[in-house]
Amino acid sequence: MQVFNEYNARFLRGEWRIWRGLSKNPLFAAISIGTMVFQVTMVQIAAPVLTHALKIHPKGLSAKQWAICLGFGMATLVVQQILNNGRRLIVFLVHRGKQEDGSGVEKRPWTGPK
Repeated sequence: MQVFNEYNARFLRGEWRIWRGLSKNPLFAAISIGTMVFQVTMVQIAAPVLTHALKIHPKGLSAKQWAICLGFGMATLVVQQILNNGRRLIVFLVHRGKQEDGSGVEKRPWTGPK
């Protein structure tokens, strides 16, 4: 899940396109690949040595367990988009309420988050 969280954490203002600009940032790509390689190495190759210290199975993870881990990780991408949409909806409703209540707030069309 850590690798997927790296992608969610690239933008913190509710942006939709979290993949934008990846081709322009080779350092981020290298860190992501390094993180993935290190995690697989620690779980699969170093497992027999670190079994007691890390409380992992000596043979590492099975294919089914890897699929479950990747599923949970990818779910964070979906959850982040749901949270972004919820934030947008709240901002929209609050802004619309200010326009309708005659509170003297400037009435201009809402263009969404920038």
